[in-house]
Amino acid sequence: MNRIINHRLLTTIVALLAALPMAVGASAALTAQQVAQKAAAVIAGAKGLSAGFVATGSGVTSKGTINGSGTKFSVITPQVSIWYNGKSLYTYNPRTSETTITTPDAQELLESNPLLYVKGGVSGYTCTYSATRQKGKYVVDLTPRNKRSGIKKMTFTVNASDFHINKIVVVGSGGTTTVNVTSFKTGVAFPASVFEYPKARYPKAEIIDLR
Repeated sequence: MNRIINHRLLTTIVALLAALPMAVGASAALTAQQVAQKAAAVIAGAKGLSAGFVATGSGVTSKGTINGSGTKFSVITPQVSIWYNGKSLYTYNPRTSETTITTPDAQELLESNPLLYVKGGVSGYTCTYSATRQKGKYVVDLTPRNKRSGIKKMTFTVNASDFHINKIVVVGSGGTTTVNVTSFKTGVAFPASVFEYPKARYPKAEIIDLR
């Protein structure tokens, strides 16, 4: 799970969002599942999405950006950069100057793009209202029903006004990862090149094709 923190792949786990009943405004009457569905709809319905984040875990802090459109996405950080064109996943590690190409399964995609957890909905998790309360925010704890999961608990904070992700805290077998979402924009138009590996940018990178 700690792929970016370990300088390999993206270290962020973002999951499904649910409601805090004491939140301010008319949305306070929504159930946890209803708010989770609204948060997932923001991701699923976005023609183009861009989010900035700061992830902290294992004593390492990583700042990056996620761009996505449909099934395609790119994740750019100082430690690792990832491009998924809908078929192949390219992972560039600047420390080793290596680019790995794989045909990812569903779990690999989730580990590479945390927003896919949100898009997936609340399936597989038990949602409970968090004891932590913030004005104008929804905060929820999610516990996986599968006890063998590497995730023990996730806590999410989402803006009550627009259901955009604000903060994620993940407690896993390897420790705790905190993700602060610093920006969140939808309706962004991206050229196809954003989701393709920029080979010309890394002419000396060793290509490891595992497809």
